[in-house]
Amino acid sequence: MFKFIFRVMTVSVFLVFLTIGLVIWKGGEPFRWWGDGLVIIGKSISHFGDFVDDLIHDTKKIRDVVDTDR
Repeated sequence: MFKFIFRVMTVSVFLVFLTIGLVIWKGGEPFRWWGDGLVIIGKSISHFGDFVDDLIHDTKKIRDVVDTDR
């Protein structure tokens, strides 16, 4: 069991160093699609946040109108 854990840790460390080396060597080009995807997700979350803010603002307006009618 110890050999298996040691081998998994060794392979994990090797892959981390290999990934870092690839990023430095290629200037991050192979991973640029991941960054572009994160930008798209960030913009979507921002738009959703704006939608929720507008919804809350409109709800307060409707509540004020309903409260004044009573």
